[in-house]
Amino acid sequence: MSNSSGGLLDVVPDEMLGQIVKKFASSELGDLQNQGRIIAERLFTRNAIFAAKVQQNHRINIPKAEVEKLDLKEGELVQVVLTSIDENDE
Repeated sequence: MSNSSGGLLDVVPDEMLGQIVKKFASSELGDLQNQGRIIAERLFTRNAIFAAKVQQNHRINIPKAEVEKLDLKEGELVQVVLTSIDENDE
């Protein structure tokens, strides 16, 4: 696992995101193509992946860079999926 503090959006260049979306959009697969476009959009533009330490009272912090990329506002609901990381893998 990388020690980088960047999220998924840092890993995939903007040009590649555009190519992925165009590839899905140019497909002749109708409804399946639309579903693929939605999945790609959500995967690459509406998600952030980062490591965080569990703090007092079981709290975690969302890095400022991820808050800005996702344009999160105070009180906004987000979906959280947690995966334990073996610190020896870092």
